[in-house]
This record gives sequence, structure tokens and C-alpha cells, in this order.
Amino acid sequence: MLFREGPVDRPEELFDREEEFKELRDALNGRRLVLLLGVRRVGKTSLARAATYDRARVYVDLREFEWRQYVTWDDFYAALRTALPRSKKALDLLSRISGVSVAGFTVEFARGRGRPPLPEVLRALDEWAAAESRRLVVVIDEAQELYKLKGGSFTPVLGWAYDNLDNVVFLLTGSKVGLVHRLLRLDDPESPLYGRYVHVIKLSPLPRERALEFLARGFAESGVVYSPPLLEAAVDYLDGVIGWLSYLGLEATRAGRLTEELLREVVEKAARLAWGEFCNFVKLRGTARYLHIVHVAAEGVTWSEVKRYLEIREGLINDAELNRLLKSLVEEGWLEKGEVYRLTDPLMRYAAKNGWRC
Repeated sequence: MLFREGPVDRPEELFDREEEFKELRDALNGRRLVLLLGVRRVGKTSLARAATYDRARVYVDLREFEWRQYVTWDDFYAALRTALPRSKKALDLLSRISGVSVAGFTVEFARGRGRPPLPEVLRALDEWAAAESRRLVVVIDEAQELYKLKGGSFTPVLGWAYDNLDNVVFLLTGSKVGLVHRLLRLDDPESPLYGRYVHVIKLSPLPRERALEFLARGFAESGVVYSPPLLEAAVDYLDGVIGWLSYLGLEATRAGRLTEELLREVVEKAARLAWGEFCNFVKLRGTARYLHIVHVAAEGVTWSEVKRYLEIREGLINDAELNRLLKSLVEEGWLEKGEVYRLTDPLMRYAAKNGWRC
């Protein structure tokens, strides 16, 4: 079924991602570090899972840390622990590391100063992959959360692994593209990854015609009654963001038909979910100026127009502070910067146009 409550697992369950799937599979075969980037709910997790479905993999999901102000090494190790392979050989290699205990198929890491060095854990996984004549994919989903890592940087570990592990490839997904780049510092001569080749795949929303096809095929599978004008209206609201399209599809499947009233209800509920995530961000940052910027950026806005709007609302603001606010919104994935600043999520645009507050 096309409409799903969660990410897909198998390649055949993907919709319209043949080119990206092939590119990702090829990159995982020949590269050491791959980035899969795109806005929220565009299908990065589904593509990452499908492309590694039949591969040896360690899948570390960091999405739970999005609203944390910081992440500790113990947090990361806890997420890693549940993702480790459970083969006898892998567990035997891990059990030899100081700070690692193995009981049956359960792995525990010591906490604090007794924690095992991450390079030793990765070296054991590399040795296991070599013994199995396999290439291990270490997937770090929403890797930008490691930018908040307290007590050291993750980047030196990636640099070390890049240079020393022949049987491990890292796949990092990210919806906050600016933070991913700040984490890796690929253009910084002082970065451990400077000068290393990194394969980058950017996942875009579905083109309009493919978004319409996705809904039409999904409704046909589910027996949902709909009219073509309502299909067009749905894509007007939701763009080609497959997570939102699936959400609408599931609600219409439950109701048995797509009506104008149902579309309005789904758009409203989905927009409140997206807006709630943004309000969590505003709460963490502690300034309402982000809210003002998002309101004015609903249809696209220039730097000068943002400044003029903010000064009408709050009085004078210096250029450096405005640049900091805009940079933060871009890095966190709320805005995209082209000729103008524009909200990335269609439902955020809906909420902003309607003047929603936090």
C-alpha cells in the first residue's frame, strides 16, 4: 500500500525514487561517507532503509533527540547499542573491548569514564564485516543532532573511520542541512574531513504530476472516492512532501472518500503538527523574533523586507543580529535561501499566512 503510517523498509515499497535509490546504492558500494539531505517528511528515512534493506547495517536513529538542548555521549551510545548486529561473531568481537559487556544477544556499554572508545567499537564492526566479506553501512538518521553533542565532537571519529576502516561506510541523513554542514565542516582546513570526498544526495519533494499520481494510485488501492479538482487542491496545500500526502491518504482511506471538508480538516491538523514543532524550536531559542520572521516569509521575502518588518514590530535591530536569526532558521531547516527567504514546509506556509502564534 502506498499510504503508510511510517517509513517503508523494502525497495519495492518506494514511490518514484528509482534514480535516487540507484545513486544511493552505488554510493554505498564504493564510497566511505554519504550524505542524504532533504526537508522534513520528504522520505529520507524510507530511502535510507530501503537502500540498506539487504545490507549489513547499523541503524542509529537520532530523531528522538531533536528537542533536546544537548546530547551526551551516553545518549549516543544508548542509541547505538540497540542497533548493533546480533551475530555471534560480532558480539564476540565487541565483548573483547573494555567497557562493553555482552549477555546473550544483549550489549551494554559502560557509562561515563568507563565508556569504550568509539573507534574501538567501530574497528570491531569493521573486523566483523571483513570476516563476513560484507560492507557494513552505519546509518545515522538525522545526524545533525550530533552537533549538540556535549563533551567533544563526533567529526574526528568520522575522520578516523574514513581513513582507517575499509569495510564500513557511513550514511548520514539530515533535514537541517546547515547544521549537517556545521557538524562536518567540510570546507574548513582544520576539519578532520577536509579534503575527503563526500557523496551528497539531495532528496526533493515529488514534482506536481508525480504527487498527483501518488494520491490517485493510493486512492485507487484503498477504494477512496475523490474528484480530480480536490486532488489538485490537495497538492496545492501539501506540495510534493510525501509524508504529508500519505497522511492525507490515510485519513481519506479511513473516511472512504476525499471531501472538501476532510481536506480542510487534514490540512489544519497537519499544519498544527508542523507548527507545534516550530514552536518547540522557538521555545528552546527563547525569542519571538523567529516567529515574526516566519510570518513575513510565508510567500518569500528579501533580507531588507525582513529587517523592515522586524523593526516595525520591535524597533531597531542591527544587521549582525538579523543575520544570526536568519542563519539559524536556514540551518534548522525552517527557511530556504535563494533569491528570497522562503519557508520550506507547505503547511508552515499555511500556518504563517493565517497568522498563527506560539
